Amino acid sequence: MADHKDQHQQQQPHGSKREEEEVITTFSPTIFSPKSFPRRRRIKYCGIVIALVLLQIVVLGVLCLTVFRFRDPNVKLAAISVENFSPALGTSTAINMTLRAEIKVKNQNWGKLKYDESVLVVSHEGSTVGEGTIPKGSIKMRHSKQVSVSVEAKLDGISSSSSDISSGVLNLKSYAKLSGKVSMVGLVKKRRSGEMNCSLTISLARQAIQDFHCQ
Repeated sequence: MADHKDQHQQQQPHGSKREEEEVITTFSPTIFSPKSFPRRRRIKYCGIVIALVLLQIVVLGVLCLTVFRFRDPNVKLAAISVENFSPALGTSTAINMTLRAEIKVKNQNWGKLKYDESVLVVSHEGSTVGEGTIPKGSIKMRHSKQVSVSVEAKLDGISSSSSDISSGVLNLKSYAKLSGKVSMVGLVKKRRSGEMNCSLTISLARQAIQDFHCQ
C-alpha cells in the first residue's frame, strides 16, 4: 500500500510538468502568430499605416509648393572697379582696361544650390568687348556668396565724336546668367537660374566707375 502511494506521488509531478509544457506549446505560438489577429484588425492596421504614409506625402508636397518652393537664385552686381586703364585718343579711340567685379549670389531656397560655371559678358553698343569666367560652386540653403570676376575689356575703333566719348564717359553693359540645381530635403532636385543685367558708366577723366545700376 505504501509502495502504491509512493508511485502515485512520484508520477504526480511528472504529469503536472507535462501539462505545463502542453499549455506553453499550445498557447505561445498562437499569441505571436499573425493568425491570432482577426482579419478585420489586420486590415484596420494596414489602413492606418497607408493613411500615415499618404499624409506624409501630402504634407511634403504642400511644403514644397509653399515654404519649400523652388526659387531662382538672386544674382546682382555688388561692386565693380577699373584697373589698368589705357586709352589711346585720336580720330578713333582704343581703350584697354581690366574690370574687377564682385557678384553676389543669394540662394533663396530651403536646400543647397550647386551652380555651374558661367560667363560675365561686358558689351559696348551691342558688341562684346570682354568676358570673365564665374567658377562653379555651391551655396548652403538661405545663404549668400560673393564671387570675384576679372574681365579684360578691349574697345577698338570708337569714334571720338560718339555721344558717350564726347561727353567724357564710356557706357557699358554687363550680363551674366547663373544656372544650377537645388536639392530640397535631399530627395527632390530641380534646375533654377538667375540673371544679372547691369549698366556701367565709366568716367574717362577719372578712369574709374562713375555709376552703375542693375535691372
